[in-house]
Amino acid sequence: MNGIFSERRVYKDIIITHSHDFGQLVLPISGSVDIITEHKNFGLDDQHLFFLPPSNIHTFKFDKPNESLVLDIPNYMLNDNDMTMLKDGIELSLDEKWKAIRFLLLSELKDNSNSGESLLKLYHYFSPLIFENVLPASVKYMHEHYNENINLQDLADIEHYHFTYYSEWFKKSMGVSPTEYIQKLRVQRAKELLRNTDLNLIRIANEVGYNHNSSLTRVFKLHEKTTPLDYRMKIRKTDK
Repeated sequence: MNGIFSERRVYKDIIITHSHDFGQLVLPISGSVDIITEHKNFGLDDQHLFFLPPSNIHTFKFDKPNESLVLDIPNYMLNDNDMTMLKDGIELSLDEKWKAIRFLLLSELKDNSNSGESLLKLYHYFSPLIFENVLPASVKYMHEHYNENINLQDLADIEHYHFTYYSEWFKKSMGVSPTEYIQKLRVQRAKELLRNTDLNLIRIANEVGYNHNSSLTRVFKLHEKTTPLDYRMKIRKTDK
């Protein structure tokens, strides 16, 4: 799956149980839908939206008539640790900000001449809104400032923890150290730029917070077991 796929969908009045290897954002336009995951049961209408993480076995049950705006979000754009915290999905109210986002997404479907790039920009705007209710404040800060120099003391201060305790708390909560989490955010963004742009490696390194392309290559290889340029070549061969 290359990039975000978005469409308006009308579902039949049947029960569907399945899973998929991508995340999914469901914004009902009309009608209602029940979404059942392993531990939770969500009832949605056009005043709510729902995010479902990848590889989650779930059941859809739609009432007629219904229509939803659905975004399929590839796994490489999602952070594994965030998805672990959201393993049963999350329901959000469709407030004024989300109504505006839904309007923009629907507008992109009508005029899709540059939809891939526009959807990507919109996703980077609204994705923090999905996770802000479940992620600790310092993690939200990382998502917003991953391409800057982030001081661990500042992160500890955000959570009102002593510096030495913060690293221990973070690893227990998120499964990785703060430094590794930031690296994963940067690699995740680098993968998107490698797939969707023709930017050279030094420009991509600068975009995600590194002064030298060698620094990005080292971290990228640590997490992806391949170099950024080899990743780009492989993806583009696959997409042909």
